Amino acid sequence: MRGEPILEVKGLQVEIPVEGAVLRPVRGVDLSVSRGETVAVVGESGCGKSLTALAIMGLLPRAARYTCERITLKGEALTNASPRRWRQLRGDRIAMIFQDPMTALDPCYRIGDQMREILQQHRRISSQAARERSLELLRKVGIPSPEERLSQFPHQLSGGLRQRVMIAMALLCEPELIIADEPTTALDVTIQAQILRLLREIQRDTGIGLILITHDLGVVAGMADRIVVMYGGEVVEVGACDDVLSRPLHPYTEGLMRSIPVPGQTKRGDLLGFIPGIVPRQVGERTRCGFIDRCPYAVESCATGPVPLSAVGNGREVRCAIPAEKRDPQAWNRLAEAS
Repeated sequence: MRGEPILEVKGLQVEIPVEGAVLRPVRGVDLSVSRGETVAVVGESGCGKSLTALAIMGLLPRAARYTCERITLKGEALTNASPRRWRQLRGDRIAMIFQDPMTALDPCYRIGDQMREILQQHRRISSQAARERSLELLRKVGIPSPEERLSQFPHQLSGGLRQRVMIAMALLCEPELIIADEPTTALDVTIQAQILRLLREIQRDTGIGLILITHDLGVVAGMADRIVVMYGGEVVEVGACDDVLSRPLHPYTEGLMRSIPVPGQTKRGDLLGFIPGIVPRQVGERTRCGFIDRCPYAVESCATGPVPLSAVGNGREVRCAIPAEKRDPQAWNRLAEAS
């Protein structure tokens, strides 16, 4: 049973003016996260995952603008929050772990100075107390010799240590929600496992809500409570992690699952599944299903108008006009052969 939501997002849209047109990379996204819950937002590059996160954080590029029916954080409406209010919230009640810590950390300042600045921005705290809190968090995230790290610059740390510093900085003010935007993409497999284990332990100890943005379904299987699948700027499927991974309802989710090797079944030399084509250009209004050009089940009715996100029971939602029981199981094979 899910608890009271920490974050609720309803009808989020992002628009970016381009020459002679308007780019719409996020189209009517709904999202919610409860205390202690991990929600994974998945999809290939260009599906709108990171822009959704940046819109929630109030960090969109200057040229971009967003509209939203509702964004609330623990009941506080943020849809029309002022820049000053956003500065108060970011790093305090809501924090973000970015994909590349080398660009997220300031190369001109020592780690200790950057952590102290965050604390003194949001708390009445002395420099000595800020140092002690920083050391406490660096130890918590498993950084060796934390006293030495405080005096170092970001470039003096390895990729794994920089990512741990980012996690420590996100936790400094004990936020209610953390958004982790592909936090392990640039790390090797061993360090990736350590970072994911660290995030799970922190969530278990603190009860924070976590939005995990990733394209790695292996990471999702070990971390998420619910999955939100995005394609072409839209949410195309929502459900409990085990349900979505064991029985995907949207053709796009099916395609993602087919591209993953299955231990004990996929043999050396076997061809992996794939989804032909590319993500559609996100310009203008959508007058048909966004996945129609890549879908093995597409029929004429898929082109007659945009498809709504519909509840199908057991907490699941899907944006598809073709019921799963009416799909041809050989359709993916035929599409692959034709490609």
